[in-house]
Amino acid sequence: MSSASKSAVVCGLVHGFRGGDTTFKDFPNRLKTIAIHDHIEVKVFPKYKTAGDFQLAVNNLLAWLQEQAEIQHKAGYDHVQFVLLGHSMGGLVSAEAILQWKRQPSVLDGDIIGLLAYDTPFYSVNHRFVTSQAVNHAETLNRHMSRFWTATSTATTSTAAASRSGASVTRATIEYPSATRTATKKTSSSSWGLLAGVVGVAAAGAAAYMAKEKITESMTDAFAHLEFISTLMDLNGCWERMRRLTELPDVMFKCFYVQLSSEDSLASDPRTFIALPPPETAHHFLPIPSKMEGEIDAHTSIFDPSKNDHYYNLGLDSISLISEMVARHHRQYDK
Repeated sequence: MSSASKSAVVCGLVHGFRGGDTTFKDFPNRLKTIAIHDHIEVKVFPKYKTAGDFQLAVNNLLAWLQEQAEIQHKAGYDHVQFVLLGHSMGGLVSAEAILQWKRQPSVLDGDIIGLLAYDTPFYSVNHRFVTSQAVNHAETLNRHMSRFWTATSTATTSTAAASRSGASVTRATIEYPSATRTATKKTSSSSWGLLAGVVGVAAAGAAAYMAKEKITESMTDAFAHLEFISTLMDLNGCWERMRRLTELPDVMFKCFYVQLSSEDSLASDPRTFIALPPPETAHHFLPIPSKMEGEIDAHTSIFDPSKNDHYYNLGLDSISLISEMVARHHRQYDK
């Protein structure tokens, strides 16, 4: 990249499960106001369907980034640098987009130089949090599912047995990665497996996200949502994704995550929505103290200055990291 070339920086914000265009509230404007780069565009990836095939969201994100690159080229910029900012599962979609771009560079006429994630469960959701949510909400999930099976003349005794099986699947899924992988493969089949498997997936992988909602959609819609977030069930896959992402030499990565004060003064682990990273990648993760009562409230209010006392610092830290990404990219390619 020559010194005479003009470069643009495009920050693309990607919402998470059941998010939308308003997920980030005024945060995009906040970033643009305090940005120090000569030409920085802050764009929000349009609302997408967080249901069905996870890969479809990845492909659509890459296609949208290419559209943004073409816009910048038409505006006279020779080189386009992208920084992805993903909230919740938007961070996972962004990470997969980066890895796919690395495998197929021709899909994007530009460079992705960094990823900033906000409370993204890269190592899945905190197992203690999921366990408590599963206990509280599995009955609700089972009740809606049992209505479906009753309507199709399925014996109610089978539904009750599936409910008990679902509880055991939940515990096995949380505690044993190998069992998780097996359960995921079974439930991702065209039929979504037996009811016990479905309830197990719902309780472990979806309860955290659906904790405040009643599942009133059709069974097809419910299964589609579960399919999208089932990537959280594959713990081995989560670890492999993080290994590949953090080993990229030219893509900088950081993840902010909410950390609540523990009600138990003797608790060794903090209360978090995400599963905490292992020591080898912990330096990529930055805690944000939260005064919210619950993990979901803290998770969903990270961009609300009235609920997140560290909102303004979050903006400053984000811009600082984006500036570091840009400077790092220039150093690498001006050699």
